[in-house]
Amino acid sequence: MKILLQIALIFTGISAYAQVSREDYLSDFDYGVQMVEKVYSGYGQKVTAETLESYQQTKDSVRTAILNGSSTFEDAFGFYLAWFKDFHLHDVCGAQDKYMNGPVDYSSLMEYAPIDTYCTVDEKTFLIRYTSCVWSLKRKQWIKKALRSFRRSRCENLILDIRGNKGGAAGTSDAFIELLYDHDGYYNGVVIRNTPLNIGYFRKTMKKDKYWQKHLDRSEQSEEEYPVLFEPHIVHYEGVSTLPRKVAVIIDNNTASAAEEFLLILQRVSDRVCVFGKDHSLGCLDYANAGRVTLPKTGYKFSLPLTCSMGLPQTGIDTTGIVPDVSIPLNYPTSLTDNVDEWVYWVAKWLSKD
Repeated sequence: MKILLQIALIFTGISAYAQVSREDYLSDFDYGVQMVEKVYSGYGQKVTAETLESYQQTKDSVRTAILNGSSTFEDAFGFYLAWFKDFHLHDVCGAQDKYMNGPVDYSSLMEYAPIDTYCTVDEKTFLIRYTSCVWSLKRKQWIKKALRSFRRSRCENLILDIRGNKGGAAGTSDAFIELLYDHDGYYNGVVIRNTPLNIGYFRKTMKKDKYWQKHLDRSEQSEEEYPVLFEPHIVHYEGVSTLPRKVAVIIDNNTASAAEEFLLILQRVSDRVCVFGKDHSLGCLDYANAGRVTLPKTGYKFSLPLTCSMGLPQTGIDTTGIVPDVSIPLNYPTSLTDNVDEWVYWVAKWLSKD
């Protein structure tokens, strides 16, 4: 069984629902539940003595729906996953979204396709629209160019627009944090659910990363159920920049995961940052570093968080998201692409106030 679980987590399969029997659907449901219960980093925190009855009822009702054919497999399994209220514990087809509060479908409200861009808004304000934290050399170079352009502008105010930024890698945003750093701040650290499967997954996917491998060595040697993977530490940089003087971060309900972590760190290390928006961020951070599971009979895929924040439950954000400091009193913009939209102009005017 351990070998099968490893194959399911590390490799993706071919989805072919044709000629799948009812018994196959039930087998895959039971298999998926076993993966969640044995591997998911949030399982022990979410299934407690107080919630066990509700969880068991949900699991039983879903299995019954699959057995009698009253629901499609995708919809039924999506309903099961939605019980955990964790956007990182998510099926690829998005069936669970209708059972959860979010994310907002902005494409039904406007032309919504945020694109990386940077430009001056007015003589005092510079805009950087930063739409992804997925790390790549190209992204690192783009951030460097955007910050170089900001410095050359000599603008005293900066708008960092992270609407639509669904995350990626936490370290991608370090250059922004260094620019806006005012004082030391605390990073909570990360623990991993200590199973051979979880350790093995990161051994494979991060095999070229010596930093990860060193921390995995320590976690693997621990007898704790949730050993420390990355230690809590103080975020510190040498020196404080004089510009920007004021910083606005614009968010929406699609701001998620590593983008939320980026914003939380900014709030801890900078006195210049003020958050603007109409909706809170998604709330998709407490349980992270997800592996991809492919069920063997149906090929159904879902993501499965393997780590969690050491700050839980005190500093968790999944139930609330990050709430804007200033609510933008305008309607949604007509378009959000690489343009300077109505919200950006409003925020720029707000920043210009003495």
